[in-house]
Amino acid sequence: MSVRLVWEGRDDAPLASEGALVHVEGEGPHEVVEGPNLPALRALLATGRTYGLAYLDPPYSSAADYAHTDGRAAYSDKWSDRDAYLTALFPCLRLVHALLAPHGTIWVQVDHRASGLVQPLLDEIFGAQRLRNVIAWRRAPPLGRQVQSGQFPRNLDLLFAYAKSDKPRWHPVWGLLPFDKKKARLDPTNGRYFTTAPRGDYTDESVARLEAEGRIHRTESGKVYVKYWLEQGEDGQLYKPKAVDAVWDDVAPLRHASPKERTGYPTQKPEPLLARIVESTSDPGDAVLDPYAGSGTTGVVAARLGRPFTLVDQSPAALDTMRARLRDLPVRWLRT
Repeated sequence: MSVRLVWEGRDDAPLASEGALVHVEGEGPHEVVEGPNLPALRALLATGRTYGLAYLDPPYSSAADYAHTDGRAAYSDKWSDRDAYLTALFPCLRLVHALLAPHGTIWVQVDHRASGLVQPLLDEIFGAQRLRNVIAWRRAPPLGRQVQSGQFPRNLDLLFAYAKSDKPRWHPVWGLLPFDKKKARLDPTNGRYFTTAPRGDYTDESVARLEAEGRIHRTESGKVYVKYWLEQGEDGQLYKPKAVDAVWDDVAPLRHASPKERTGYPTQKPEPLLARIVESTSDPGDAVLDPYAGSGTTGVVAARLGRPFTLVDQSPAALDTMRARLRDLPVRWLRT
């Protein structure tokens, strides 16, 4: 079926409606909205508020039902056909786009089953030129049945990041790779360890500037190398800073998280994954929106990093999980 069939029948009604949010309990900068996400998002839009970041972990079109480890149903991901899935997702994405501030970014996480369906929708709503990244997160190592499946293991999730405008928030992320101390050099002037690389295409002017910064190493034969400082851990281990790229294989799956973090909610995502998203594309104080909130990981991470959040879900299992997980935070509970 063509994705265009969904676009031709899309909901072109006014985004905002007369729907309202009813205050149930609690006070504070954070919010949990109980109810379907479309009425909730329309009601939020009617308030005039905007969000600096939106993260969506929607159904993946997996043709499965999901349950909490306590046996309660969490949500169903079964659809009559592909168009039904897209027709449900399109208006949500459209409303989130309207709720984003000019500097805002949306992240949508899916896997191989929905990635080819979701990106065209985002292109339609945001514009293909607003695509910032397609991130591949290795959610599990290639083990067991996946290795014996007769194909490369399907162990990746894809995260599509689109900006509302051409000036989104952006903070580069750096990781640390262990470095063999035997291969490092020690700078006697400052006591720091470093590694070197050839000067490459650095101009003489650039070399002079780096030398003034103490970052040039000259061999006895006069060859010029650029110094790259290493970080040293409390245990003496050296680490080489490395810019994080679009392959995230350094964020461990939830099974490796502490028992305290694991809630028993299916498809829960690890906190370090959300932390990287929040830190890289928002500032402290930017409001964060999650209309498929599930276990509430987005809220936990956003609050820890100084961002107010709005979470939306209608599943009783999700709401109970969030209530327990957010009990120490100042949260207003609302209903549509």
